[in-house]
Order: sequence, then C-alpha cells, then structure tokens
Amino acid sequence: MTAVITQPSRTVRGSGAQGRTVLVAVLLATFMGLLDAGIVTVAVPSIQRELNASFGEVQFVSAGYTLAYAVGLVTGGRLGDLYGRRRMFLAGVVLFVLTSLACAAAPSATALTGARVLQGLSAAVMLPQVLSIIQDGFTGPVRATALGCYGATVGLASIAGQVVGGALLAWNPLHLGWRSAFLVNIPIGAVALAIAARTVPESRGTPARLDLPGAGLLALALVALLLPPVRGQGRPAVAIGLAAAAAALTLFALVERRQANPLVPMRILAQRRMVRGLSTVLAFYAGNAGFFLLLACHLQSGIGQEPLGSGLVFTPLGIAFAVTSLTGRRLGSPVRGTILMTIGLAGVLTVVLAAPESAQAGWLLPALTLSGAGQGLVAAPLIGKVLAGVDPADAGAASGVLLTATQIANAAGVALIGGLFAHALGTAPGSPTASFHDYVHATAVTVAAVLALAVVTGLLVRKS
Repeated sequence: MTAVITQPSRTVRGSGAQGRTVLVAVLLATFMGLLDAGIVTVAVPSIQRELNASFGEVQFVSAGYTLAYAVGLVTGGRLGDLYGRRRMFLAGVVLFVLTSLACAAAPSATALTGARVLQGLSAAVMLPQVLSIIQDGFTGPVRATALGCYGATVGLASIAGQVVGGALLAWNPLHLGWRSAFLVNIPIGAVALAIAARTVPESRGTPARLDLPGAGLLALALVALLLPPVRGQGRPAVAIGLAAAAAALTLFALVERRQANPLVPMRILAQRRMVRGLSTVLAFYAGNAGFFLLLACHLQSGIGQEPLGSGLVFTPLGIAFAVTSLTGRRLGSPVRGTILMTIGLAGVLTVVLAAPESAQAGWLLPALTLSGAGQGLVAAPLIGKVLAGVDPADAGAASGVLLTATQIANAAGVALIGGLFAHALGTAPGSPTASFHDYVHATAVTVAAVLALAVVTGLLVRKS
C-alpha cells in the first residue's frame, strides 16, 4: 500500500499553549504504557493464584508484552513516518485501551497472555510516535525541555508502576483484585485521546510502501534474541537465540540495502553520533534494568520487604530522576550524571555490606536518591544526542530503533545481572534456603557489575 498524504505536515514549535497541550497528551500516553509493565509485575503472584496458572504461563504474561512491544517498535515508528504520526498515535492509544479491557476481562491465563501480546503491539504503535512528535514538532531549547519532560515521565512511570501496583492490590477496589492493574489504563488513555485528538498536528515523512520483508526479518531476529532471556531460559537457549538472531540480522541488512524504501534506512545507522549513542543506550539501560531487578530481590527476599514497601524504597530514586531530567541543563552534564550514578551505586554497595538487616531499607534511601539524580542527568540528553542528526522524514524509524535498543538493553540487563545474581546466591531468588548473608554477597557482586556499567556509560558519554 502506498501512503497518501491527506493533510499537510504542521509543526508545533512548543512555546505556546498548543505545544504544552500536545506535550501533555503524548506524555500521558507514555506514562500509561510504562506504568502498565510495572503494575503487572507486582500483580503476577495474584494472577497466578486466581487463574490457577503455572509459573511458565504467568511468566509470559509479563514477557509476552515486553517481547511484542520490542518486536513491533521499529515497524510502529516507520508506520508513523509513512501514514502519519498523529494518526498512528491515536490508533495506538485506542488499541491500548481496548486491549487493557481485554486483559482485565481475561478468563484464563491463555486469554490473558494473548491480550498482553496484543497490548504490547499496541504500545509499539503508540510510543514511537511520542518521540517522533517531539522531534518533529519542537525545536531548540523547547525541544530540550520537552525531552526533559519525557525523561521525567519515564522515570516516574517506572517507579510508580511498583507503588501503584502494590497500592491497588492492598486496596482491592470493588474486589477486582489484579484486574484493576489493567483497568487503571482506561481513564488515563481516555484523557490522552481526548486531548491529542484536538491538539496534536499531523506530520509524516516521504510517502512510500512499508518494507514488509524487512519488518518480517527484523521481527524474527528480535524474537530469537529476546525470547530466551525474557522467558528466563538457560544458556543453551540464549546461545541458540543469539546465533539465530545474528543470521536473521545479516539477512535483514542484505535485504535492506536492496530496498528502495527500507524499514531502517542505512543512512540512520551510518551516522557516528547514532552508533555511539546507541552503544551508550545499551550500557546505560542494561545497568539500570539489572539494578532494579537485583535491588527488588534484595529488598523483598533478602530483608523481607512487602512489594509495596519495596516500591516505596525506590520512590526517591524515581523522584530524583524526574527532577534532574527536568532541570538537567542547569544542574550539569551527562558526564556529571554518570559520576553521580557511580557515587550512588558505591553508596548502595556500602550499605548492603555494612548496614544491619533491619536498617538497610532506610540507609539505602540517600544512595538511591543520588543514583536517580545521576540517571536523570543522563537519560534525557542521551535521547537528544541519538536523534539530533536524524532527518525529520526518518524520525519514526529512528525513534523505533532507539526504543528497540532500550528494550534489548533491558532484556540483556535482566538476563545477565539476574543470572549473575542467582549464581552468586547459589540458589533461585526467593528460596527459603538462602540466608540474609547469602543475599548480601549476591547483591554486592551484582551491584559491582552495575557500577562497572555506569563507568562504561560515563566513558561513552564523554566521547559523544
């Protein structure tokens, strides 16, 4: 199908009321999409009990969303370039709300898994358009402010998912149980849709056909790469997946070079700034994802925190992340951010090794605040650096590539840091045979690994 331009591209330069309203609409959708993943993670034990699901089935309730989201991001971004970013954003919001309803109404684990996969695909249509709309519609200092707001939203949503999920399960409104974790998306999505339909302007790239062979090969490569780690499978499965992904990516590159309108234009990946930025994204987000996982294990299994209490310990990190994302230009550079991250992680390591079990949660708060502040100084400028040299016609594809790299980093961080944590612990996290001292050892080893990734992030940021 050939894209037909039905409306000229209009640009919002962001400084007026319309620009602020557009930003509110797209950031509400961003918050909704990222909040959902955290809430569902907290709700997994309740889902398993009520639906009488196996561990493998309930694991894919989370993994299915993550996998579908990652696989569809580049194609979703390119659809916005071809058929209109506003159109695809609105469609994505509608589909996300509908699939959230389907998740809440699911009568079985199989139905819930299917709805979650569709919800992940809906997010893959919706969320790449957010960065495309910001990249195309805002310029200069206003764009930097918009990206700061985007970074703040990401930080708050990532932490709010655990807190809101724990609060919903404790409150249990209307005795809905875990189903309220999906129904919370309905009012947020409705408000985002109402605002966006009236204010977000249309924009798109050059009319062309969607590269279906490229989309298929990239999806195959990402499934092979991400399915084993998000399912928590062992090393043999991960190795087979890596080999299959490498073969599919090689074929993808060959096909893309022959396409008149490729899914991922090679001119995007030919930019040194893009390649270096994506390398930084991989190190930064792999470390963050691994850190959140290991700290949650330490708090809940090591020192006996409830899920809500564990989420509250993370709250200062999220708030500090949001504050420095918004004020980063006045507070310091991304290099200084990585220094703060490193100091904060060193503080976490010190508390874990030295503080008594009963006092660790409280003593962790200052170190986590410092680490979150550093993360906020890195995240928003990093997005701007990656997308800075991209042609507006390729904004959707580039946003999809950036978000896909983030998802790959998240999966890799969870798999590698999680595997290292389990190996250092000597048993599966949550096992009754593991003592507090076992958790101290495992957490210290893995925090040291995350600290090393923070140093690598700093070196890459300094060169960019």
